[in-house]
Amino acid sequence: MKTKPAVLLALALGLAPTGAGPAAAQTVSSRGYKGHESDRDITAFVNAYPRTVGTRLDDCQTCHRGGVFTETRSGRTTTKNPCDYCHLVQHPAPGLAGPAPADFHATLNAYGLAYLAAGRSVAALRRIDRLDSDGDGARNGVEIAALRYPGDSTSRPGQPSAPARTFTAAELRALPQRTEFVLVNASRQGGDFYATYSGVSVRDLLTAAGVDPDAPGFGGVTVVAPDGYVTDFTARQVAAAAAPGTFFAGLDSATLGACGFVRYPRPLPAGLVPGAPIPGEAWLLLASGRDGGAMDVTTLDPATGRLEGEGPFRLVVPPAAPGAPDRGSSLGRTACNDGWDYDAAKDHNAGGMVRGVVAVRVNPLPAGVEDFDTRNGGWAFVANGSVVVYGAGVRAR
Repeated sequence: MKTKPAVLLALALGLAPTGAGPAAAQTVSSRGYKGHESDRDITAFVNAYPRTVGTRLDDCQTCHRGGVFTETRSGRTTTKNPCDYCHLVQHPAPGLAGPAPADFHATLNAYGLAYLAAGRSVAALRRIDRLDSDGDGARNGVEIAALRYPGDSTSRPGQPSAPARTFTAAELRALPQRTEFVLVNASRQGGDFYATYSGVSVRDLLTAAGVDPDAPGFGGVTVVAPDGYVTDFTARQVAAAAAPGTFFAGLDSATLGACGFVRYPRPLPAGLVPGAPIPGEAWLLLASGRDGGAMDVTTLDPATGRLEGEGPFRLVVPPAAPGAPDRGSSLGRTACNDGWDYDAAKDHNAGGMVRGVVAVRVNPLPAGVEDFDTRNGGWAFVANGSVVVYGAGVRAR
């Protein structure tokens, strides 16, 4: 189970995940934290700086940092964004060498540490307003007013944005198209499913943007959802196809009744044999279609803060360790006694399959540029059916 970002900050600062927000708060954190168990710190932040609600600063990256690692198989450098870096505390990543955080305090950046030391409150934020926590020459308050990260010395007012190229839906359809049948293995959702996704591989998308995924300096990508959710993928995941896995049949409710937990498309693609490998290759895919049709457009449920739907574009992640599906962890142990209950050791690839993709960042960012601000206007990419690719090697129009 992945720990949620707001919970991580609460743990890092020594609080239980159920910590309540300030009783006198008038401003409430927006979409980035809805649905999380503890909003205390981000609620304090947006009350100190109300204009940051819904912006890039209304996010865990304001107080948390990422990390740089080396892929042990290829020797390439790869990055972990603040969310994925925090997850390493409880879920170490095999195949990556580097200084993984020993605890949640180690995931805080200079601004997060200053906030903690000052007393962790709205008043604490105001006390550190005139400090330059990250040592980049700009005071915290000045950086926040400019929507720059006060805990990241590579982010400061006046910087140019990273080179970027926006692809429309028509331009994406004009790129080489792939179709792949994959298992979507969920850890907590209502059930696993198989689906046929179609779209463009991330490798081909990057090539169209001018990026060479085989270049020695290519450090993988970060994929961004409209609510600010981000997840990282290594150069190896982008550059090569994965084994699509084995097809497991007969695990639906039509066969197992109340014990069924896998959904299958109807009709199934030709060539599938129960217990045999799925034909074809499985790439990291920016999908625009599922089972022969368009995907439902991604929306935000205002009550839960969770994304609904998949499209217009969803990232499809092949299982890194192809295996059998299993029931969700929220179901616990069942009375089915059939060997299909939740197994934490399985590859639950659904967690990385970003819904409503709005941006793909090429890592590492070039020196001296500002990260693209997808949090301000990210939903416009969903509405327009477009995706922006930005970062190292991108050839702007």
